[in-house]
Amino acid sequence: MQKVTFDLANLLWQLELLIKLDPSITDSIFENEWDFPVATDPNGQTVEILEHFIKTDFDGFRAFLRAVESGFKKNGSTPGVVGEIFKSWGVLVSQSSSGPYRILGVQKTKDLIHEGKNAKGINSQRREGFMRLLDPHSLIGFEQRGIANPDRDLCHKTTIANLVKTGPYRKYTFEQDVLEKLSELRSTVPNFTNVTDRVIDAVNLAMRYHKPIQITPILLAGEPGIGKSHYTAELSKCLGVPLARVAIDNLQVGAALAGSSYIYSNSESGEVFKVLSEQCHISPLVVLDEIDKAQASSHEGDPLSPLHNLLEPVSAREFRDASVPIPIDASHVIWVATANYLERIPSAIKSRFEIFEAGEQSEETKKLILRSICKELQMEYAGIEFSEEVLGILVDKTPREQHQLLQRALARTVRLDETVVALEHLIAVFPGIKLPEVVKVKRCLGYL
Repeated sequence: MQKVTFDLANLLWQLELLIKLDPSITDSIFENEWDFPVATDPNGQTVEILEHFIKTDFDGFRAFLRAVESGFKKNGSTPGVVGEIFKSWGVLVSQSSSGPYRILGVQKTKDLIHEGKNAKGINSQRREGFMRLLDPHSLIGFEQRGIANPDRDLCHKTTIANLVKTGPYRKYTFEQDVLEKLSELRSTVPNFTNVTDRVIDAVNLAMRYHKPIQITPILLAGEPGIGKSHYTAELSKCLGVPLARVAIDNLQVGAALAGSSYIYSNSESGEVFKVLSEQCHISPLVVLDEIDKAQASSHEGDPLSPLHNLLEPVSAREFRDASVPIPIDASHVIWVATANYLERIPSAIKSRFEIFEAGEQSEETKKLILRSICKELQMEYAGIEFSEEVLGILVDKTPREQHQLLQRALARTVRLDETVVALEHLIAVFPGIKLPEVVKVKRCLGYL
């Protein structure tokens, strides 16, 4: 049987919003003889309602939720946001008297009640461990924006439903072992040690003072294929935050970052809004790949123009996607851009980044990166090993080439129903690979 879940944290802000929209709904408490003190502020009312019912009478709680829904429907049309809230209550309302203890767990419920008491309501910028991404009232305003376009109306309804589901708050904390993982990354990818140190400092400060991370946007500059993309992927894993990757060289306009106008039927939100609205963390890692290859056009605009506001914390706090013009807080996004040639980046954009130039890799660094790639592939494909001969051949390749060749050789190995990626597998998929003289001699003598 599938486990039933319900997010009590969402219920807190949903009730706060409903009470603010219609303060009279609290009258249903007294009409049903649920007589207990009610605070004057919506957040206080919400917390006391939840605390009272969860402690004493879950059947009464379900009846209260039904009464709230009926009260809104009696008063006329129900806004789409409110309707989505009522839909989200379906699981909770349908449960038996033992519902809250089975769905939520007693300790989790108590923790959330305590959290609610320490909060200042839906207008609070932060609760314990969470940051407010958006003001729930903005959902009402967004919904009331009239657009005579059925396709856009449907898109807006879908957006509202998703935001009601995910709620207005996002986590800003990191896992306890994040610093340990970053230290390991520092060792396994040593050509980006200075970058990793910068991230470790920012994460440590955020954790020590229980605040969201604040870090200057990072620009990784260096020759093609030195592992910039590989490093950003590993950094995302260590941080435990969502990753959004934007290929700047493919952009013609800034829509991929900040969305296209909501007046068009094919309008689509940008990556920044998507990753913040759909994921659970206020600080996703957004990677701008090959920012030096942006192609500005007099007809279609500058693809980097949204970055003027997104990379500035003050303006990013009120970021509006062109497709979904609801203000969201994008000021805690972790930005990492990659580039091959710094001189090709507009100075106004470049000045917003802290620049790290990756120099020539030492032999030891190349070996560490190669083994890191092997480890990543072994985690993805269980039971696969790589021979030392293969590693010796690939050590001088760029990280990009190493990953591509190892992946192809691995696929050939599996096709032959074997588990060790050997030299013959590598040669089979890439006959033109240059072999060192000592390897050629060994092959001639039959050792390889």
